[in-house]
Amino acid sequence: MRKQLIIVIVALIVLFGGLFGGKFYADHRAAAAALHRSFPPIAVSTAVAHVQPWSPEVSVVGSLEAVAGTEITAQIAGNVTQIAFRSGARVRKGQLLVRLDDSSQLAQLHADQARLTLAQATLVRTRKLYAAHAASQSDLQTAEANAAAAQAVVEGDRATLGKLHISAPFNGVAGIRAVSLGQYVSPGTAIVDVQSYAPLLLDFSLPQSSVSEIASGQKVAFTVNAYPGKSFEGRVTAIGSQVDPVTRNIALQATLANPHDLLRPGMYGSVQLAVGHELHGVVVPNTAVGYNTFGDYVYVVEPKNGQSVVQQRVVQVEDQREGLALIASGLKAGEVVVTAGQEKLRDGAAIAVNNSVQP
Repeated sequence: MRKQLIIVIVALIVLFGGLFGGKFYADHRAAAAALHRSFPPIAVSTAVAHVQPWSPEVSVVGSLEAVAGTEITAQIAGNVTQIAFRSGARVRKGQLLVRLDDSSQLAQLHADQARLTLAQATLVRTRKLYAAHAASQSDLQTAEANAAAAQAVVEGDRATLGKLHISAPFNGVAGIRAVSLGQYVSPGTAIVDVQSYAPLLLDFSLPQSSVSEIASGQKVAFTVNAYPGKSFEGRVTAIGSQVDPVTRNIALQATLANPHDLLRPGMYGSVQLAVGHELHGVVVPNTAVGYNTFGDYVYVVEPKNGQSVVQQRVVQVEDQREGLALIASGLKAGEVVVTAGQEKLRDGAAIAVNNSVQP
């Protein structure tokens, strides 16, 4: 029995040894074959790291207002007898916009002009009489006072007529009229708003920590979603005299050119203002930068055995804006980095560069 047991054990050892030995041999052959097998290159796009001027920027929300803009209102009650402008049209300073009923004032003006003519004639006659010692100084003074009073009355009539003839106070663009022909308006009734489009004022504010880095004349860039990809340039022309005690911000105002009247007062958008000292480093597209728990990294393209391979390299990102990243360390100007396709890469992976499509 003991001999039979030994024979069974030996048989089992031989059996399992053969099974495990065969499996080990097959794995070894597979590993050896894998060492000599090459993976196809991974398609990526690339960009060259380069040096460019880089000034720190802040981005805040700003709104536009007209250098000259107001709502024209009636000063005297009356009925609208003439509308002399079109909604949305350009108007010139002094151009008649709306005329109110002026018939009574015109009649009054004619009567007062007649009284002025008489008072002036009386004054001329009194001066001659006074020169001939035929009138007293008191008579002359009375005639002068009467003529001056009559002149003042006429000037008052003309001022009243001017308020009935409502005109544009400056060159600009008229809005939508708010009155109709024949309508009775009272003092304060809105007639139309007039806005000057060129230039425009840009109002925004910055934290008090930026006070030492701002000055009149600094360039600003303004963008609005109405014109994607278009930037309007201007310069800081006014800085607030105090920091707001509630928000701890300081108000700033810039003046913008408005070519082709694209912008309108009341628009809001993004304001970019350069602050602080110029930074130094190399610039790459921000799509080249990857992020993980160990820090920021890029894949750098290097030649090896006649083909291009990549190596992962840790970098320090100093700043990012407008699709670019400023690299403070870890990368040199002229080195090539991968900008798309990084999710398939590993250290030493072979690549095929295809820059026909950029991210």
